[in-house]
Amino acid sequence: MNYHSIIGLGNPGERYQKTRHNVGFLTLDLLQKRFDLVWKKPFCRNYKIARSKISDTSILYIQPLTYMNNSGQVLPHLIKRYQLAPEHICIICDNMDLTPGTIRIKQGGGTAGHNGLKSLIGFLGSNAFIRVYIGIGRPSQSQSVVDHVLGVPDAEEMSLLENAIEKAADAVMKLAENLPEKVMNEYNRKGNSG
Repeated sequence: MNYHSIIGLGNPGERYQKTRHNVGFLTLDLLQKRFDLVWKKPFCRNYKIARSKISDTSILYIQPLTYMNNSGQVLPHLIKRYQLAPEHICIICDNMDLTPGTIRIKQGGGTAGHNGLKSLIGFLGSNAFIRVYIGIGRPSQSQSVVDHVLGVPDAEEMSLLENAIEKAADAVMKLAENLPEKVMNEYNRKGNSG
């Protein structure tokens, strides 16, 4: 079975629902509405999972129920259960180096200080997974990084983020059927890279 997995990063709980750090979860929410996905929480596991199929590819949608900094904890069981290869794992997360409303797709690379990515690489032992970054911009000089990522955007910024979430949802589905280079060329060239 050829599995392609889409993992959205964020923090569980209502308190964090609309924060900048949760754009990965918000993208999963959009995909859930688009494809009428049914979330299931496996017994004694710290994630929710849903499935769909495109052509011959089975797609797993995964939402960690750990906090962001421990996102990688969900990987060992998933890799064992579904024989997931790092290059077939697509992570959706926020990126402060991109302006709000932009997206960028990258395979491999570092963490740029993102604790969720650090956790994933630590548990996976590889950085070869695909990342779909959603720009959230940098904090103002008077604001800490933590306050920025855990802050709720105003209506104008939220509109930009919602547009980026739509693009990210489109991109992750194209990644399930196409070579990463093709999708990267399409999205990173469109002026989406900020």
